[in-house]
Amino acid sequence: MRVTAEIPADPAELFGFVADTRNDGLWCGNVSDVELVEGDGSAVGTRYRFTQRIERPRGSPLVSEVETEVVGRGDNWIEWQVKDRFQERYIRLQVEPGPSGSRITQVTTASFHKSPGLARYAYPMLAKRTFREQFRGLASYLSDTS
Repeated sequence: MRVTAEIPADPAELFGFVADTRNDGLWCGNVSDVELVEGDGSAVGTRYRFTQRIERPRGSPLVSEVETEVVGRGDNWIEWQVKDRFQERYIRLQVEPGPSGSRITQVTTASFHKSPGLARYAYPMLAKRTFREQFRGLASYLSDTS
């Protein structure tokens, strides 16, 4: 799954902010209780634990304890390995200069070890919607703090 958004922010500042998982609870509406387990900031090997709540089209929300580890990092990209009770996923987030400040792109690859109770076709649609909502939350958070 790939989602791209334009964010009105300086690329270097935006990358520094989103690369540090400790900030996720500030802009990801579905993330809470972020805890640093090991490491510091966004260096390779840094591990976090947090709670994630995903609203489903029908039924109760999915609430999971999530573990994430920084597995790769460059000047403008970061990659995490993320595990919860349903899946393991790799998320690569890249920030580049864009027409309105920054272009942020998230590419996620997931493999399931337990069904989250969604039809196979519904998960990608739900995930993309969630990622788009997160990027809108990021833009809103940054505009409110400017």
